[in-house]
Amino acid sequence: MEKTPEKSATTEEIRQILGSIDDEQLMSILATGATAAEVMEAFEWLSGDDRLGTDLEHTRRGRVGAVYEILARDIEEEDR
Repeated sequence: MEKTPEKSATTEEIRQILGSIDDEQLMSILATGATAAEVMEAFEWLSGDDRLGTDLEHTRRGRVGAVYEILARDIEEEDR
């Protein structure tokens, strides 16, 4: 049986998960091809739940890691 390809998150789904984000960030996230679930996971990582890695039994990688880096970069710029 063939595995159905995962559907990339839409603009609307990303905005529902992340709230207000700028267009550059949105386009960068869309370019990763991340699913809505992966965007949500990256957002949860960013929210700083120290137990998340233990609960998920893995670290940020792949598209989740890419989305996390995009979101983290924005936070680092705000802190400057």
